[in-house]
Amino acid sequence: MTRLDPGAFWEFSLAYYSRERVAAACLSLQNRRGADVNILLFCCWLATMGWKVERDGLHAAIATVEAWRRDVLEPLRGARRTVADQFPELAKSDRQSIKHGMLSVELECERVAQEKIALGATGVVAVEDGSTPLQLASAALETYLDLVVGTPDEQDAEDLKALLEPL
Repeated sequence: MTRLDPGAFWEFSLAYYSRERVAAACLSLQNRRGADVNILLFCCWLATMGWKVERDGLHAAIATVEAWRRDVLEPLRGARRTVADQFPELAKSDRQSIKHGMLSVELECERVAQEKIALGATGVVAVEDGSTPLQLASAALETYLDLVVGTPDEQDAEDLKALLEPL
């Protein structure tokens, strides 16, 4: 059985997401389509190690983190955005300070989400012989988007291209 290392997943994600086009693509898919950025990054991380994840594995990863995402991450994200965008009566410096503090908590919760994903998907990924990381990530991301949105649109294709570019 393949054991997935949550710490390695987190380190990969920090480096990969720091690329401007990757971050923009992830946020586009999240905001427009409801995609989970951590699952998008999970698909890319697995591919870089030559591991394949199919529909069942993606279902397992999604199910493992679903309640955490719904009950913790999404409310935190919403509250952070509300503080940043509303309440003009608060000094801008206060809004910024609160926003940055909330972002720090949100990032720690994202790390926990990735730990849940990696542990929940252990045993449902397989080593793939002969496929490139680009091929593996492309297949996994297309399967994930099919689960989330059904028929991808033109912007989805552009976002996928940006996600796959560094591979």
